[in-house]
Amino acid sequence: MIYEIKRIRIWSVVKTGFFVWGLIGFLFGLYAAAMMPILFEMMGSLGPFSSSFEGLSPLMLIFLPIFYSIMLAVVGTIITALSVGFFNLIASLLGGIEIDLKGDAIQPLEIPAEPPGERPDDSNYSI
Repeated sequence: MIYEIKRIRIWSVVKTGFFVWGLIGFLFGLYAAAMMPILFEMMGSLGPFSSSFEGLSPLMLIFLPIFYSIMLAVVGTIITALSVGFFNLIASLLGGIEIDLKGDAIQPLEIPAEPPGERPDDSNYSI
């Protein structure tokens, strides 16, 4: 069967995109925070100004993941919403994306009209 995607609801993409971009930003922030000690060590060979960065490493481990997740969630969600709006505009002018889905037909489940048998007598059991 051939289906055509003619429109994507922007709000559903924004909700999902905000979460996904926030998660990606948090992971990038963790990576950046893990790389800070290496970066500070390399900057130590450049001159005396590196001593001012000594106490920032633990602070960066907390600050960078939060900062990256917020910034990437906001910026990524805006870009995603604009992209979906652009897709909706183009799809309304030129047509949507056609998808051909093939698969086996699902057979309905056969449910008997009567129960298979009598229920055992529960009066003989005590707790």
